[in-house]
Amino acid sequence: MSESAVTDRNFDVLVVGGGMVGTSTALFSAERGLSVALIDAAKLGLGTSNNSFAWINATSKTTDDDYHRLNALGAAGYRALCAQWGEERVGVHPTGMLQWAAPSDDVTRNALEARYQRLCVLGYPVALVAYDDLTAMEPHVRFAEGAIGLHALADAWLDVPTFIAFAAERIRELGGTVLTETPAEALILDEQGGIQGVQTPHGAVSGRQVVIAGGPSTASVLAAVTGYSPFESRFSMSQAPGLLVRTPPVSPYRLARHILYCGEANAVHVRPTPDGGLLLGADDTDGAASFPDDQAGLRAAATALLDRAHSLMPRFPGPSLLDECELKIGVRPMPADGHSIAGPMPGSPGLFVACTHSGVTLSPAIGSLLAEEIATGKRPKALERFGFERFQSV
Repeated sequence: MSESAVTDRNFDVLVVGGGMVGTSTALFSAERGLSVALIDAAKLGLGTSNNSFAWINATSKTTDDDYHRLNALGAAGYRALCAQWGEERVGVHPTGMLQWAAPSDDVTRNALEARYQRLCVLGYPVALVAYDDLTAMEPHVRFAEGAIGLHALADAWLDVPTFIAFAAERIRELGGTVLTETPAEALILDEQGGIQGVQTPHGAVSGRQVVIAGGPSTASVLAAVTGYSPFESRFSMSQAPGLLVRTPPVSPYRLARHILYCGEANAVHVRPTPDGGLLLGADDTDGAASFPDDQAGLRAAATALLDRAHSLMPRFPGPSLLDECELKIGVRPMPADGHSIAGPMPGSPGLFVACTHSGVTLSPAIGSLLAEEIATGKRPKALERFGFERFQSV
């Protein structure tokens, strides 16, 4: 255990999983005055959270009103944290996002204008920008003459290690405990089946409410701590690998000033990194991450992303940087219907599950709402549609 003297404490809530969702749940529980132990099998934030594009947004979630609002609540949660503690400490970079369409691409242009109209109806802050505005906002990007853009003003990106460090520090400031390299082996139950805590290799940690926030490993963690092996095969979640390329610093140019969401033929998503480099990804290259041992396939996909970034930003060196880049593979949890799972496990008083795609965006929303439910015993309205009970597979 990274912190000692916990065996004589009886915590209000134990959070198992030190990624973005688990850390946020522990943080907001502590802010509510609950005594908290955050327990992780490794070091905090080393899994999916640290291998994420980390785009904070509700821009890309427009087909379901409730899910859009949950994502918007997450984005608003970061703004509230920044207002209290500052962007630098929290790790938020409020750059906004730019998406655009060439005048000759009717399909992309129509989709962009439809998204703009939909986001306006939902009350999310966006603006349409003309070609001259695009070139002023991103002088190093090659836009087609006459392109129009969508500017999502509320979007941002997160430096995940900075946020995780902030949250852990704040949990400790509030009297909580952070236990790393401490796998949860089993729930400790009383004779009536009530939760009494979690057993670890280093001893028992006592608490009557437990949140499982294991990211893509949620099913296996649940199977382990409950002793119910069908969770491994019947939990309503799949795993979605993704490939990202992190470049070295590209100074003296500031090649990307916003999150760039290029959906044209050679699609590439670009955002800055804290050290002056770029982070690159695309939906169609994610398939390479399904075969992490195929180094040739990963390098080919990374080369394609670097080449697309060069086409988008001519001053970017492109594939010549390949050997200086870090290839990052993140395995993202994907609930069966694409929406978050956050709430109590039916029939298991005191046991909660938090599992979601878009974990970076949603962490402040899910964390604060679960903390509210744990503290008050009442289901927040914003989570009513996102409980585990909607699935019948387990």
